[in-house]
Amino acid sequence: MSRPENDTESTHSSILSDTPTESTPLLPGQHQLYQTKSDIYDDNNGSWRGEFRWLFFNSLPVIGTYILQYSLQLASVFTLGHLGPTELAASALASMFASVSAWSVAFGTATALDTLCSQSWTAASDKTLVGIHLQRALVVLAIIFSIFIVPLWWNGTRILLALNQEPELALLAGAPAFIAFEGLKKYLQAQGIMRASTYVLLFASPLNFLINYALVHVESVRLGFIGAPIATSLSYWLMFILLVLYTWKVNGREAWGGWSMDAFRNWGPFLRLAIPGALMLCSEWWAFQLTALATGYLGGVNLASQSILLTTAGTAFQIPFAISIAAANRVGNALGEYYALKAKRAAMIALAFGVIAGLVNFLFFIYTRSTLAYIFTSDEEVVKNVSRVMPFCALFVISDAINGVSAGVIRGLGHQKVAAWISIGSNYIMALPLAYVLTFPAGWGMTGIWVGLFIALTLSATGQCIYVFAVNWNNEVDKINYRVKAEEAQMHDTH
Repeated sequence: MSRPENDTESTHSSILSDTPTESTPLLPGQHQLYQTKSDIYDDNNGSWRGEFRWLFFNSLPVIGTYILQYSLQLASVFTLGHLGPTELAASALASMFASVSAWSVAFGTATALDTLCSQSWTAASDKTLVGIHLQRALVVLAIIFSIFIVPLWWNGTRILLALNQEPELALLAGAPAFIAFEGLKKYLQAQGIMRASTYVLLFASPLNFLINYALVHVESVRLGFIGAPIATSLSYWLMFILLVLYTWKVNGREAWGGWSMDAFRNWGPFLRLAIPGALMLCSEWWAFQLTALATGYLGGVNLASQSILLTTAGTAFQIPFAISIAAANRVGNALGEYYALKAKRAAMIALAFGVIAGLVNFLFFIYTRSTLAYIFTSDEEVVKNVSRVMPFCALFVISDAINGVSAGVIRGLGHQKVAAWISIGSNYIMALPLAYVLTFPAGWGMTGIWVGLFIALTLSATGQCIYVFAVNWNNEVDKINYRVKAEEAQMHDTH
């Protein structure tokens, strides 16, 4: 069933030819590329132009989604940062605790949906298989949340003695809604519904800023530090409810066949992707948070500065991360519909977008290095410290963008295990030991931390890109469609 990749361009000059190429669907009766001249201008035809247009216009709403979603965290940093450096540092520790113990695990586990939902949407004849994958994810995440996250957060004070218990417990109330929102968002994105979560966050994000400000600063309702996590929790529930209403009333019900006992069966395919997906994301996120913890040994000013740098880099990453989400779904959809060439071109275009996004972020960091910190704090010492380290952070975001997009392509392929090993090796074998040596024995301070992070992401991005370029796309088509058909048959056999 495989086709050589060298004859991929011949279809441009052979519109009427019936000779099969890599761009020809492997199943008879499906749409074939370039049958008419009008197809050349169809964004779904697999041409370079079509893939560029699709990824560009579908990445935009996803970028909006993730920037607005990340703004929920920024709202807490803004409101607490202006209370003083101590509160900003405490906010950084609280954010670190939540990221390490919950968000990294939830996001990593949910990456399995990038693969399973996108591939099933085009490969399965019964579209409700997409909904079954969502239900399995929610069940697994509920178990993880109940058994591991709740006890950990409940004892948060004992783990982080620098903070009171209330912020973790307040945010805990909104965690189930956030996790369910993330799963439902991926369910919709796999169907090509990219704007739904953007619409929800256009409403919820500004409201979150207002609630944060009110609960932290407004005299009549002021709760102080604890007001920020309470506001964020309320926003999570609002986001989830609005997205459910959109799916129910507007668009997205086609892949939902109702709640099914299938959600409690056949977890193998999901776990084989979810576990390495969690390892992939956790290894990277935990490495970042370890740097924040290490910065605490450099003093409060450095910890506040690192909080600003990590938050700013995290905000910048939402652009390539959104591109990676769109790319994962495009690659998965193309593989599911038997278009190897379309998947390959989508991957190459996505990597090019990653390079561009990294360069844009780099230029932004360089030109705003002396003023950006004023958004978060008015402390002059913190601002100067951020300005000094920002050029190294600017180099980091280039590699971060390429690494993020290449990881998205790998998720579309369903090869999370490869990305997990690359991430673990680059972060914990190479980068973190080097960062420690540069930061403490060599006396580089925060500069050493960011040089280490830059090396980690450069190694990871290089390894992932090499892997993507080496993929046999035709073989991936065969393997994916065999798996989807087997899952679909198993689902029907249980009914």
